[in-house]
Formats: sequence, structure tokens, C-alpha cells
Amino acid sequence: MKRILFKIAFLYPRLYAFFCYYRKRDQREAFEDKVRMFCSSRTNGQELKKIVRGLFEIRGTRKLQNYLIPQMDRDFVKWFVAIEGIDRLDQALKQGRGVLLMSAHIGNPHMGFSVLRILGYQINIIKGGKPRRSRQQRFRYSDPHEFTIFTHDTSLPVTSRERALEILQSGKILYYSGDAVGGKTKVEIPFLGHRIRFSTGTLHLAFQANAIVIPFIHLYQGGKIRLIFHEPMEGPWTGERDYRRVIESYAKLLESHVLERPEEYMGFYGNTILSDYYQSHGKQGDRGAEGEE
Repeated sequence: MKRILFKIAFLYPRLYAFFCYYRKRDQREAFEDKVRMFCSSRTNGQELKKIVRGLFEIRGTRKLQNYLIPQMDRDFVKWFVAIEGIDRLDQALKQGRGVLLMSAHIGNPHMGFSVLRILGYQINIIKGGKPRRSRQQRFRYSDPHEFTIFTHDTSLPVTSRERALEILQSGKILYYSGDAVGGKTKVEIPFLGHRIRFSTGTLHLAFQANAIVIPFIHLYQGGKIRLIFHEPMEGPWTGERDYRRVIESYAKLLESHVLERPEEYMGFYGNTILSDYYQSHGKQGDRGAEGEE
């Protein structure tokens, strides 16, 4: 019975996508413009429509997640989740070293790391901004603050950088979106046909903590969640060139997933390198498409 209810719940994102495609014209046109800019080879009429409908569907999952995640359990994982390469995470943890899960704003991140928590992994995440006042509710999801490092949390005696370093040095897991726009130290590298600046600051922390960097991708595909742990990105760590090498490898890997399924990535609202680049190069309408929470 519970499995059937989950399947019914997954109808919501599809219905949301159908109605939004025809009713939210400004957002639809902004999405179409973004796809043309970053995936110019995927813009014939029917394919563009499919991608944009998919963008709205991913948005629908983010509205659904607030009520779905509190109901997720190991049965849900068995029925609706496919995991590839989790042995790479287990082998890294067995070494007693910290693990930097280097992910991105692709698919549904909250469902992705919530699945890992259900399986018993303690996931700490770095999140931009300040903590909001939120009351834990049994039937509504909110990410626990004790496992969240807010980059602008001035209420703590230690900085977010120190907290992140401590987590990695103690052999725990730190989740970080490598395509986040924040960070002081950046390198400009090719990404989706443009030269875009990626931050390398968290890689510096991984090096200091002797942590293992594992690229982690979470996808949502028609009512199924797919989690992919790629091969670890190890040293040698000898200087700035190594940070560039790792971030370039990460960007190529992320790009391959985006080109395969652009609907998983182009519609994410939030301050990402892609949205920042799009807005700074004279594109109109994206702020309205990106700003809806």
C-alpha cells in the first residue's frame, strides 16, 4: 500500500510540469534561452520542449520533497533508488579519512543525501547564507541545522571553514556543491561551451585534512532516484596546479551528465555558477526563473 502511495505522489511533479509549461510563460522562455545558450545542439522544437518540461518536473520534485522526505525509509530506497559505486564511499571511510562528496545542483540534492542518511551515513553539508529559524515538524522536511554548515553563520565561535576542516579531519563525510558561486579562490575553466569560474576553496580543505574527494551525482528520472559515486579524485597534491586538475576533472564529469540530461540541471534556482554566468552576460528574465523557492 505504501509503495502505491509513493507512486501516486510522484505523479505530482509531472502534473506540475504540464501546467507550468503552459501557464508560466516567462519562466518557460527563460529556460529555453538558457538551454540554447549552454546546450545549443539540443534545441530543435520537440527536444527543447521535452527538456523544458523536464526542468519544471525537477522543480516539482523540490516542492514534493518537503512532504516526501519525512516518509522515506529503507523500503522506499529499495523500491525507488538505484545506487552505483557506493563501495567507493565505504572503502574511503574504512581508511579512517574524511570524505568530501563533491556534488552539484543537479537532480534533487536533498533527496540524494537524505537517502544516504536513511542508509546510516552521517552527511554534513555546506550551505550558503545564514540559518533560518525553522521548527522541526514530523510531516514536513527541513534539513537539520546540526549537520549543516552555513557559510555566513555568525552565531558560532568558529568559522564555517574551521568546522568543515574539523569534519574532514575527524574522518566524516562533508557534502559540497562544487558548482556553487561562492568562494574567494577560483579558476576559470571550460564548461558547457563557455569559460566559467569554479571555486577551489573546499579542495584546499580536503588537502589539509588528507581527505578523499569523491564526485557524487544525484539524478531524478521519472519517479526514480539514481545516485552515482564516481572514482575518487586523489593527489598528488603539490600546489595550485593540482586544485585546477581536480576541478577540471570534476567539471568535465558534471558536464557529461548535464549534456546527457540537461533537464536535471538548467532549472535549478539558487546561486550557481551557471546562473551567475547567465545573468552576467546580458540575459533577461532569469532572475524570475531562478528566484522562486
